[in-house]
Amino acid sequence: MERVIRVRSLKTDYAETALTALGRKKEKELEDAGIIKSILFNAVCIAPSLENDKLGYFSPSGLLIVISEEVAENCDQNTLENIFLHELSHALDYALHGTLSGHSVFFRECCRIIGVDTGFEKSHVQTGLKKENEKRERIRKLLALSSSPFANEAAEAMKKAKDLMARDGITLEKTENERIYMVPLYEGKRFPFSVRMLLSYISGLTGVYVVISQGGEKKTAIAYGSVEETETSIYLYDYLMSGAEKEIARLRNQGEHISKDSFLRGAISELTRKTEDTNSDNAIIAIRTENMKKTKRIVYPTVRLSRKMTRAHGGDASSYSKGVGFGSKLSVKTAIDRRGLE
Repeated sequence: MERVIRVRSLKTDYAETALTALGRKKEKELEDAGIIKSILFNAVCIAPSLENDKLGYFSPSGLLIVISEEVAENCDQNTLENIFLHELSHALDYALHGTLSGHSVFFRECCRIIGVDTGFEKSHVQTGLKKENEKRERIRKLLALSSSPFANEAAEAMKKAKDLMARDGITLEKTENERIYMVPLYEGKRFPFSVRMLLSYISGLTGVYVVISQGGEKKTAIAYGSVEETETSIYLYDYLMSGAEKEIARLRNQGEHISKDSFLRGAISELTRKTEDTNSDNAIIAIRTENMKKTKRIVYPTVRLSRKMTRAHGGDASSYSKGVGFGSKLSVKTAIDRRGLE
């Protein structure tokens, strides 16, 4: 399972669908020409602003093409398609040579085959994005000024904002830009009770709304929230799960019989006790409720989500006790502080 935080909105969902269709069309052309025999990519993903100002990238491990949210939101259709085709060319390079050759002569040949526009430069796109963001910021300031108590000033600001929005085709309406971010935290054929407890604990700490969906034989737990909340949920899941697994392995190497489910249940119970804070809990509940509403509106508008309660049955008392001891040594607050996202 490849963890990529993905943005969901009407605009980005449409972009993903359109780019996927374009990619499948290119694949068919390449297959008909005898250049490839299988698909080049599994999926297209629109993700939050990427590191080092990347416009997109191709991940060979999951055959995933990732496009920056900034590109999908602000670029014109031709630019967006060329950035996608640029990444599809990396996918073709990988399919033909078994490795990514960077922007080598092989890659440039793949760009020619795929049909990336000649003279398409990253710096040109970034300059365009900068100008687009400057336009949006100017419109935001004018809209803020339109609330001025001085009637003439307010009216003039609103007129200028509307003129700019009409001229450049820009909209800042809340409904159009409503979005939520999502990331898979767990995937497996079964969902142990301890994992459900861990996901519930993380949701209670970060405010992410967790949905468990099933596709084929596997179930996937997906966290929905802001970029910061989803990033923190990944960090916490890995921090707690990897720490518990290392401690379980250490105890088993000492000859002790340890039930992972019971150990994790004990650890999470102790962590829950340690991090209880009525004021903070009320704030998190409000955040999670809002994330739940947005998830239902944006991602599952026609699906009825149900809440399934699962009870623990039995368990190993000794493993549970050792889990409690492990949990007492952990400092989740310190972990979140270290991530810088509290």
